[in-house]
Amino acid sequence: MIPQIDQASPANPRSSPSHNGAVQRSAKTGDIKVDLNDSNLSLMDKFKLHYQSGGNRADYKSRHVFRALFQFQAISQLYMTLNYIIPYVFSDYDEMTVYFLKVLACYVFAMGEANWLSAICYSNNLPDLRDRPTIDTQDCFETAPPQSLGQYFQKREAEQDRRVKMDKNGLEWKFCHKCERYKPPRTHHCDVCRTCILRRDHHCYLIGTCIGHFNQRYFIPFCFLGVITSFVGFVVTVSYLRSLPDGKAWPDYIFPWAFLKLVLGMVSWRFCLLTFHAMMLLVFGPMCVLYGTGQISIVTLGFTLYEVAKKVDVKVTSGAAENLRIVFGDYWFVNFLFPGQILFKQRHDGIHWDNIKIGASSNKVSVE
Repeated sequence: MIPQIDQASPANPRSSPSHNGAVQRSAKTGDIKVDLNDSNLSLMDKFKLHYQSGGNRADYKSRHVFRALFQFQAISQLYMTLNYIIPYVFSDYDEMTVYFLKVLACYVFAMGEANWLSAICYSNNLPDLRDRPTIDTQDCFETAPPQSLGQYFQKREAEQDRRVKMDKNGLEWKFCHKCERYKPPRTHHCDVCRTCILRRDHHCYLIGTCIGHFNQRYFIPFCFLGVITSFVGFVVTVSYLRSLPDGKAWPDYIFPWAFLKLVLGMVSWRFCLLTFHAMMLLVFGPMCVLYGTGQISIVTLGFTLYEVAKKVDVKVTSGAAENLRIVFGDYWFVNFLFPGQILFKQRHDGIHWDNIKIGASSNKVSVE
């Protein structure tokens, strides 16, 4: 289990500088120092701790690199598809068929860009709420009351975390010590975004943002479009690549080797660019299959990836159709044809839940 990165506090033993010998935080600057040589850490743990240790700087750099790479891949692939691949692969078809295939390619490109941009722009951050959960009327002073007003307020603040805060549906609002405020059920803190995320599913490093309540409806169609684009695009790209005279042997179709030959003037820029496209599609396709099928399966059941991974004891009482409407809005299938937010608003606010029950064992799970 990855140790949580909390701010150093004597009252919080998890944030002690000696926690598992892996994470230390400077008391003056707040910077995190990571011992990546700790034998208790797995490879994935080391990667996440290294990423989180850089804070916002690491996230800023990586997300802009991946976003620039995605845009270069998408735009250049559309250009090559319209001008070279479709005219060659479908050369035996009439002009009208070729024209409609180009229109279809532009449509898929526009859909992918719209869902990608929407997934980035829609914020899942927990807003400042005016409506607060009700407080249990249990008296916080089980012993004799304090003698002075100052002692009273000090005692009340000390007992704040022990008081149970419930919403109108009887669900507990836990206190986030990092954001220093209460958060509704299914809202969890992201150490990379450094804020609480409504119905947090996971942090997507490729997109550079958290996938949560308000952008999951765009992330899932983006993955399915990626599946179609990757597998169809890979087949037609390889078909066109084989027709070019630049490829003499199979290593020539590997991008690093093709790039080296391009520098030496042995292959054309078109051949080198297509090898880059083929490599990216070969990597991107299986990832989209994994995330797309996993996301739609979890959403249908009403859970999030975070709840499944952390084994949070959440019981969903609604059916599959209602679970899909919570994420996509009404007529959920329309989101796979175009971004449905324009016509079908997302009715659920991601804060108040009347279709879940949280078991007693969930209180033992750390959900920060």
